[in-house]
Amino acid sequence: MAKPRLNVVLVGAGGNMRGAHVPRILDDKRTKIVGVADPEESHAKALEERAGYEIPYFANWQAMLKNIESHGVIISTPHKHHNLQVKRSLEDGRHVLVEKPLVIQSKHANSLIQLASRVECLLMVAYQRHWMPEFVYARELIARGEIGEICGVSGYVTQNWQAFGGWRVDLELSGGGMFMDTGSHLVASLLWVTGLRPKRVWATQDRQGQKVDVNMVCHVSFDGGAVGTLTTIGNAARHDERLMIAGSEGSLVLHLHQWQVKSLLLNDEIVDVPRRIRMSNPDAAFFAAIRKGLDSVEPPDYAFQVAQLTEAAYKSANENKPVSIRQPTKK
Repeated sequence: MAKPRLNVVLVGAGGNMRGAHVPRILDDKRTKIVGVADPEESHAKALEERAGYEIPYFANWQAMLKNIESHGVIISTPHKHHNLQVKRSLEDGRHVLVEKPLVIQSKHANSLIQLASRVECLLMVAYQRHWMPEFVYARELIARGEIGEICGVSGYVTQNWQAFGGWRVDLELSGGGMFMDTGSHLVASLLWVTGLRPKRVWATQDRQGQKVDVNMVCHVSFDGGAVGTLTTIGNAARHDERLMIAGSEGSLVLHLHQWQVKSLLLNDEIVDVPRRIRMSNPDAAFFAAIRKGLDSVEPPDYAFQVAQLTEAAYKSANENKPVSIRQPTKK
């Protein structure tokens, strides 16, 4: 039986949308781009060439939502704009896949997650590691107690991030530097794989002459007693990334290099991931969830935790003191 056809509109036509999302849309075969919005028409033209067919162009994303119907919206824009773009898309009854981070402020993350639930629409954040078999299996191993109670975690990610420039080093548009941007992958994978909830943060940063952080070290205390460190280095030669999770009965280590998973170790032994866990990506998961229904995916509650930890890290680094994280009162 053929997959139902889907239509999506794209908000943002920059390099990430053209290089990452468009190829995944084309891979689906039965999902069509029916509109693209970007202030720069040249970006939209380049995206259209990449897609291989004509796509209606709009300079204003709100005008596109008003004039073009679609099942979903994919958003890849400067972080500052995510909140309003996601909010308007959900209010319009459309499923949303948004690039990381979901938003800059945790209060916005909480309200968007609640809004998505009320209007019964998907809200997904484009974190790739959630769809990598090694990360999925590591989460399973922890959930079934293979390493016992989590005692501590340590993670780092390096990249020649400062070479990007542009809106990413504009504090008003980005909300932060390397920790807010690439570091969001590290924070999200840690919280998603372990299920830990951050309680207290103490961070230091080095801006390397920029208006945003290039390097940051973040010490975190979690509910239940676990402790950890998260380090982002944005003036390194290339990408490298590790996440170590230490438990009362063992340890797990995930290693990526140049954006590819190199190994999953359990007690320093290579782990073979079961074949039932297949490689995927955020876009494929988004399309599958639209077709299967809301119950086929878990709500993005971890994205709220990511926003809380990130927000606290910047407050701590800017004020040079530890910052406690308060969970919202349930209504």
